[in-house]
Amino acid sequence: MKTVSTLPGRLAVVGVALAVAISLELHFRLAGQISPISQTLSEYVYGRLGLGFSAAPLFTAMCLALVLGSTALLVGIAGVRRDRAALTLLGLWCGGLTVLTLFEVDPPGAPRSLSGNVHNIAALVAFVALPSAAWLLTRGPGGTCPWEARRTAIRRLASASAGGVAVVLGGFLWSQVHPEIAVGLFERVLFGIDVALLLTMVRPLLNATPR
Repeated sequence: MKTVSTLPGRLAVVGVALAVAISLELHFRLAGQISPISQTLSEYVYGRLGLGFSAAPLFTAMCLALVLGSTALLVGIAGVRRDRAALTLLGLWCGGLTVLTLFEVDPPGAPRSLSGNVHNIAALVAFVALPSAAWLLTRGPGGTCPWEARRTAIRRLASASAGGVAVVLGGFLWSQVHPEIAVGLFERVLFGIDVALLLTMVRPLLNATPR
């Protein structure tokens, strides 16, 4: 009987933790340029760091760290549970994150562009796919699912994430008429929920299990 490696789980934690650390760095260094209340995380790409350097590489590093962590989670889950629907949705989360990294959001006040539209669609796909994947991951009779012990926590976080997506989407649409709406704050709350969800999903992968 083979033992499933804990390496994907450890890589997932490192990737997610690095993404959070970089996001905090962006918040602190660009506090006077990007409003955490009304502007989204994606808009950090237009910030300026010391000596006039662009914050775009730092934002890209944050996204790629999250892609790394999420991909490691996908690999780890695939080695333990062959749930095609859950794996496909988690793959959409990883793919959506990659696409929104490659295509920049439109600057504030700028007309809609192809890049901005692709960015927004990729973000929507990703943030809908993650809670859906998490919910499907907890399917199965009690005792046969590695995520059984955390089923309630995962489903609560998945539900909160899905609700957060609805709030962010509604806030984004409303902000087209009322720019003062706190869409940035809503998105940051969603980001925090999704980080907690990812770390809860990865927990069973940190213990070696027989296969």
